[in-house]
Amino acid sequence: MEDIIKVCALGGLDENGRDCYVIEINNDIFVLDAGLALPDKTIPGVDFLLANAQYIINNKDRLKAYIMTHAHDENMGALKYFYDDAPAPIYCTSFTKHIIETQFNFNKLQGKLDFKVIPPTCSLQIAGRTFHFFQTSHNAAYSFGVAIETSKGNIVYTSDFIVDYSVKSPAYIFDLKALAELSEKPTFLLMSDSKAAHLEGYCAPRHRVAPLIERYFKNSNRRIFIDCFWQNLFRISEIIDLCIENNKKIFFYNSFTEHIMRGLMSFDPKRIPPSIVVNKEDLLRVREQELVILMLGDGEELYQELIKIADGNNEDKRIRLNKRDIFINAGIPTPTLETIATRSIDYLYRTGAEVVWIKKNQITAMHPRQDDLKFFLSVLKPKYYLPVRGNFINLMANAKLALSMGIGLNHTNVFILDNGMQLSFNEAGRPMIVPNNPAIMPTHPILVDGRGVSTSVSENIVSDRRQLSVDGVVVIALSVSLSEKRIIAGPDCQMRGFVYVKEAEPLLKSIANIFIEEITIALSLDKADFEEAKTNAQERISRFIKRENGREPMIIPIIVVKD
Repeated sequence: MEDIIKVCALGGLDENGRDCYVIEINNDIFVLDAGLALPDKTIPGVDFLLANAQYIINNKDRLKAYIMTHAHDENMGALKYFYDDAPAPIYCTSFTKHIIETQFNFNKLQGKLDFKVIPPTCSLQIAGRTFHFFQTSHNAAYSFGVAIETSKGNIVYTSDFIVDYSVKSPAYIFDLKALAELSEKPTFLLMSDSKAAHLEGYCAPRHRVAPLIERYFKNSNRRIFIDCFWQNLFRISEIIDLCIENNKKIFFYNSFTEHIMRGLMSFDPKRIPPSIVVNKEDLLRVREQELVILMLGDGEELYQELIKIADGNNEDKRIRLNKRDIFINAGIPTPTLETIATRSIDYLYRTGAEVVWIKKNQITAMHPRQDDLKFFLSVLKPKYYLPVRGNFINLMANAKLALSMGIGLNHTNVFILDNGMQLSFNEAGRPMIVPNNPAIMPTHPILVDGRGVSTSVSENIVSDRRQLSVDGVVVIALSVSLSEKRIIAGPDCQMRGFVYVKEAEPLLKSIANIFIEEITIALSLDKADFEEAKTNAQERISRFIKRENGREPMIIPIIVVKD
């Protein structure tokens, strides 16, 4: 019997982050990654954007497994928010398991997770189907891609990878042998990372930070501060190696950094020699020229901490930046963080310390560039190709690259989809693209604020926040007596973020008159409907303000009924 295959994305297409891909083979569902993304400034008050898992929850009876390819939030960060609603075995490496459990504990989340720990390269049966896992080189330790056997050939998902032949650490090697073995079987569909598909050449060795900063470790006799995103474990590993090679001591800047680093030390005790770690009580006993202070953070919080230490508002008052220090910024910002990153660097310069600002054109993220992608394509020679993970410009660049390879790929077998669209293959293997039906497969992001158990934030709330941040608010209140059928106090009108009240007396008077008119009409009726009166007042005041000065502040009418 030939397999019927359906492939779709619940997130990760035409965006950065929220990677979540659903593979349906006959009646079984396998989920590859379940990630989140960070919001930009157009979504105020929101901490995370989650992949929308409603389709998975609605079909949980068919769900056979989650495959978590590596320990990055954009790949596994959303799982903790919906796992209880759609439980299934989680296949991942021991390191990814360790990070997921650490996040659960750190966020005080409850729930029992069904982990199936696997080595990064292996083959096993899941729901009666053979899965081949192959280790890839990425900045998360022990990352892997996966190939799923079907009657038509393998479905291969690369996840994040680069081709790097010079990696020494077993946590970051690319298992070329495993990939070569996969190439012996036909690849039906290849799903490949697109985030750097518009860039020429190989990623390696441009991803390494050590060549850019090693001279400060070797030749400087000053104290070094260095920051980094906590999930960039390859970069943290480079920093540790530089400390070991140059006889430096490491101090963990705050409780978050210590929590992460102690967790890594417990996972691999031999990786960080305890002799180079400085305990809190020994900080002032270490000579400055021997000391490296490591600062880790997550997203915007890292840059907020930089501003604190530059201002002298950090928690540990023993740590002060001064002109004798070197500060190395190894936390390269993503597009959504560039504004606050630039501001934090400006604050650091004010301290007088020597600031080493590593710019984007000096280092690249560990995502496959054109030659990395060509390597995968030439080895596996897929029958069909589906670029994933990235904005539309990246997906298109990946598709055009595949068309240029001369391996039989053309406009009939290379696909660019949007979230929620299904790439379906019938028993004969004929492809068909099914448009998204949001009623069946919603893909709009789930908005979360708060670091504990998730709280869904509606689009209306976000819209209100956006309106407040742009046009401000007008609050107008009065008191009425139902028995006397008259206004007994007010109206009082207050504005915030709109116009200066003392300079807007005519405007205030007109707004008050509109409100009085609507309330007077309501009081004249046998049964006063103040809700309708408030709605009418809101609409009239909004139209009036829009006509007068082109602004659209939020209008909040308040009526206090005395009797």
